[in-house]
Amino acid sequence: MFLIEIVDPITKVIGDWAAEINFWSIVFRLAIAIVLSFLIGLERSSRNHAAGLRTYILVTLGAAVAMLTNQFVFESFGTGDGARLGAQVISGIGFLGAGTIMVTSRSQIRGLTTAAGLWASACMGLAIGVGFYTLAITATVAILICFTVLQGVENNLKDRSRSFTIHIELTDSCYLRDLINFIRHSDLVIQRVEANPAYASSGLAVYTIYLENRNKKDIKDMLHIPYISAIRDLEYVNYVEEIS
Repeated sequence: MFLIEIVDPITKVIGDWAAEINFWSIVFRLAIAIVLSFLIGLERSSRNHAAGLRTYILVTLGAAVAMLTNQFVFESFGTGDGARLGAQVISGIGFLGAGTIMVTSRSQIRGLTTAAGLWASACMGLAIGVGFYTLAITATVAILICFTVLQGVENNLKDRSRSFTIHIELTDSCYLRDLINFIRHSDLVIQRVEANPAYASSGLAVYTIYLENRNKKDIKDMLHIPYISAIRDLEYVNYVEEIS
């Protein structure tokens, strides 16, 4: 008990009952799990992500229940591993996270952040289930910062990266040579060109092109938008976008 009070200041403030397994501590921990995961799920739902409000609540709540059950069995019967169920949750959530990761027809990888968020939420649920409230609340704030503030920072870094990738649709494959010449005259280096078979029956010539800007030193010239806009204005380009 002494160690719990030192590690978790919230337990010290609200009382020893919060560190024990009793009716009110169970209700309190599950309520905390719902509230914290609600905040994360709300942010995800507002951005129209597949894993939204209910998903994050269920993942966090399930992890908290697993840890509570493990703690109850360990303290009641004095046998077993006090962290076994928690370890199973950490590895098992990987299957759920893997299901959210996919590669789109435009060679974009989607769902990595969602998978990581679900895994982090499960770990947060484990902290709640064992009564480590301070860590759970701090982790929630950190997760929300990653989903909101750091997204803008990441986008800014990507916009100024020397390397970037575009998805481009040409009206005919015969224009690929003209496009390559135009790109090379735009101070860009073509790393790789891949034909996209997903659009084989569309009547368009669709490619994924990996580019790098090696010549520009001015930070303003590192932005990708001017290059993509110039490519978009070509008469034989049906559509182009940067792949994140």
